[in-house]
Amino acid sequence: MNTHTVLPRAALSVALGLLLASGPAGAQSAPAPLSPAELSALVQQQALQIQKLEARLRAVEGAQSGVIAAAVAPSPALETRVAALESSQSKAPKVSWSKGAPQFSSADGNVAFRPRGRLFVDASSTDGSSVADRNISGTEIRSVRLGAEGRYGILGWAVEGDFADNAVAWKSVYATVDHHLFGLPADLTVGNRLNDRGIDGSSSTSNTPFPDRNVVGTLMLPQRGLFGVGLTERVYGKSWHASLSVAGNDLNNAGTDNDSLTWATRVHWNPVASKAATVHLGAWAFHEEIAAGASGVLRSSAIAGHFNDLVRIAPGTLAGAKRSNAYGLEAAGFFGPAWATGEWGTRKLRGVDAGGRYNLDHQAWAVSAGWFLAGAVPAYSGKAGTWGKVKVADPVTQGGAGAWELKARYEEVDYGELPTGGTGHAWTIGTNWYLNDYSRVMFEAIRWQTYNRSGSGQGRDEGTTVNTRLQVAF
Repeated sequence: MNTHTVLPRAALSVALGLLLASGPAGAQSAPAPLSPAELSALVQQQALQIQKLEARLRAVEGAQSGVIAAAVAPSPALETRVAALESSQSKAPKVSWSKGAPQFSSADGNVAFRPRGRLFVDASSTDGSSVADRNISGTEIRSVRLGAEGRYGILGWAVEGDFADNAVAWKSVYATVDHHLFGLPADLTVGNRLNDRGIDGSSSTSNTPFPDRNVVGTLMLPQRGLFGVGLTERVYGKSWHASLSVAGNDLNNAGTDNDSLTWATRVHWNPVASKAATVHLGAWAFHEEIAAGASGVLRSSAIAGHFNDLVRIAPGTLAGAKRSNAYGLEAAGFFGPAWATGEWGTRKLRGVDAGGRYNLDHQAWAVSAGWFLAGAVPAYSGKAGTWGKVKVADPVTQGGAGAWELKARYEEVDYGELPTGGTGHAWTIGTNWYLNDYSRVMFEAIRWQTYNRSGSGQGRDEGTTVNTRLQVAF
């Protein structure tokens, strides 16, 4: 298109004005004036010329607007293809690596699937015991756990198996149904799930600051142990949660005898919950009916860590246990980079042995504290009142320094009221180096003391154990 032919309307108006003005000027210079008929013909001719010029102007302007529209607007075919791609993309599954393993979910988030697992590699060395056999060193694969979890709308599920102590055992195997109870969010669990009992007892050892739960979490538990197949209802408030469960033995029971039956409850409350500080208060209780001839009614405390099975506080033997009642208290505070916890629990066993009926207690308590030097802050889940996963600001895997945490703990066990039951305590100091959100290296030294009235190492004994762990969990 020749753009020089385009005349603005203002220029055209000037040209028309000059053309009209040239008529009278020409008439004045002509030798003879125009007659009325000639003047009328000239006006008609000029009007015709004006109409032609306006028609040409409209044609040129129309051509220009068509070219511009064609250059800016996509073709109908292109619009259709882009719309189809956007529709397809919106329906495509999504993949997230935020939890250390790929999580696949539908576009609307109603369906999700994620593999999960962990690896604990430990090393341990004990010295100073007056019982020579207790002074041992070695390494172990403390835990290799693989599983998966997923969700279908309000229905969630998890399946997980663990290889530890040269044996394979099922751990989390359950389904959950989200719903509302009294207008509050809640979930119902059906299957084999970790107890809701205390801060450490309710938390995964992937998240606890120490390689093993404290003695309240490991000893003040029912005969069925940390897990049990049954029903658990949990309801969540703004700064609290409560749970009620009924369960039999865990799913590793061979099925050759009756299960023990346990009713349990726990509640926690955060009276202070802010970025600067969080305070945790809680309580738990359970009642159990113990199956006749059940084993593992009492558990000895591996006070120096998991590897050394010889350094234990022995509970002695107790035959004929029929039932037990237990309860405990818990408190914790999280203040910027610092944290502190305290737990206490007691369990009263009732039964009949050769000496008649008995009603005997045993108890344990623990206090601990820690401080993050840099790179992270304590991780606490206010929803469930448990330890969470530490988030590292400067991961080693991205060229950073990771996060460092100092920690200390004191714990004590008292089986003294039980026949031939022992007592003991332990001081632990150590540090954790968090490489990233999913891995850490743990170091600790434990100064322990035992006084046993049964088993090996009877009498007073003490020593020092050094433990390390490399952990990867996702």
